[in-house]
Amino acid sequence: MKCAEQDYIEIACLYKMPIALTLDNSNKVEGVAKDTVYNEHKEECIVLDTADGELSITLNLIHSMQALKANPHFTLVKFTK
Repeated sequence: MKCAEQDYIEIACLYKMPIALTLDNSNKVEGVAKDTVYNEHKEECIVLDTADGELSITLNLIHSMQALKANPHFTLVKFTK
């Protein structure tokens, strides 16, 4: 993930945006972006507040991120590998 792309993750967390993540395996996850953390393997993750509780997703597994609410920052971001 490029630094400029990672900035969108930070923006989503800063503004607690509702987002939808599409993962590399085509699974989709929706929730409110809360924070970024490092897991036990020292991989950077985004923490989402989902309907099923808090979920941590490794950033390198994310294919795209879509804002679920209109905002001036982004609508859809596709991440490069």
